[in-house]
Amino acid sequence: MIGKESIGLESEVRVLKIEPEAVRRFAEATGAQYNDRVPPTFVVTLRQANIPGFELPIPGMIHGEQKITFHREIQIGERLSCKRCIKDVYARSGKLGNMTFVVIETTGYDSAAELVFSSNSTLIAPIKVDVVREE
Repeated sequence: MIGKESIGLESEVRVLKIEPEAVRRFAEATGAQYNDRVPPTFVVTLRQANIPGFELPIPGMIHGEQKITFHREIQIGERLSCKRCIKDVYARSGKLGNMTFVVIETTGYDSAAELVFSSNSTLIAPIKVDVVREE
């Protein structure tokens, strides 16, 4: 069960190199033109760091929202240190019953330890949490 105790769980830092072939394949798959630049939504592929004690996918879970903030453009060939963290867990009732919302933040830092991007993903699961946050 996912509950408030999951807030603050973090992955280990993973250093990922932005490979030109991966960027090209991503651009092709999303219909973006590949012009030796990293498409903004490429950061969703950098979610490779697993959070201990939080296993995905959870049956029935869907992706609800994605927000990406860039502090500068990502460059092909650079290495980013990426980490994931559970920022929030809350419940809401809907037409399909109780749903759990999990907000996961992914951050990427360059070799100078400067923040390059942060991304918040909201995942929705049809299960109940231990403690409900009032919205």
